[in-house]
Amino acid sequence: MDIIVMIPSLNPDRSLIDYVESVANEDFNKIIVINDGSSEKYDEIFSCISKIKKCVVLSHECNKGKGRALKTGMEYILKQNPKCTGIVTVDADGQHKLSDILSVAAAVEENDNRLVLGSRDFDLPNVPRRSYLGNKLTSCVFAAMFGQKLMDTQTGLRGIPMKIVPELLEINGERYEYEMNMLIECRRKKIEIYEIPIETVYIDNNGSSHFRPVVDSVKIYVLIFKSVLSFIFTSISCTLLDLTLFTLLARFILPYDFAYRIQTATVMARVVSSSVNFVINKNVVFHKKGHLRSSAIKYFCLAVVQMLISANAVNCLFHLLQWHEVIIKVVVDAVLFFINYNIQKKFIFKK
Repeated sequence: MDIIVMIPSLNPDRSLIDYVESVANEDFNKIIVINDGSSEKYDEIFSCISKIKKCVVLSHECNKGKGRALKTGMEYILKQNPKCTGIVTVDADGQHKLSDILSVAAAVEENDNRLVLGSRDFDLPNVPRRSYLGNKLTSCVFAAMFGQKLMDTQTGLRGIPMKIVPELLEINGERYEYEMNMLIECRRKKIEIYEIPIETVYIDNNGSSHFRPVVDSVKIYVLIFKSVLSFIFTSISCTLLDLTLFTLLARFILPYDFAYRIQTATVMARVVSSSVNFVINKNVVFHKKGHLRSSAIKYFCLAVVQMLISANAVNCLFHLLQWHEVIIKVVVDAVLFFINYNIQKKFIFKK
């Protein structure tokens, strides 16, 4: 089997030695163990592992995070074994059964164009509550944002074909967020993500995990919502520009008794703010390459429709409610914001 097993590890117990030996007894090309800055008292464990057949130990002088450990292993494999079929990443806590490792490896050999996930069943009674809630929530959010429902977005058992390793090495993230970013980039680049059900094992209620629930969870969700957060920031900035121009035009520049004062102010302000927003969304938020003319036509058609809806809705509500026109505009545009994001993501700047 032309598959290399890669195991990132931080301060492991001695059971890792037996675990690596059991993996080495199978028909794998090589086993790479990455010592991610473990303290000196664990040196003996890694020394024993380095003596196991087909096993190589790579070390970080200090802890750099799981993402960096995975990258260190992939960089080594890319240089030393570039023609192997793929890599299977395995957690060092022994919670991945040997039979499941073999199943993921076999799936990579069957199809080397897809990322394979060994996915756990979180509906089982032995799953810790924090793991159940965290994974269920993340799976639902990932499905909503990226269009694929995954059983287990945080699994460490993954089959990576060598074809996509260079692309994965370019992905940002040094700690646990790297694994989530890997899934996001695969969806964006239309790399198939294939799941294989595996046995759900938790040793000592997952007490050996180095996952930091608050810090690492925040990093993961920032990655998931990165495009939305960028879109929100850009939209707020352009909305403030639009609102400022609208206020200047409607309150100070255009005659107050002008019948189409609100509509004219809306159109003029929107032309300027939409032009700025288009450039930023295309190049920064959605990273759309090429097709400038096509994207621009679609974007400004959307902007015109949204502008007409906004102008007429603000005008109608102004005469109906007799509220301040600026306050009404803020409420109307807030509703249109969410519709606008989804249209731009799915149709205008779709990759």
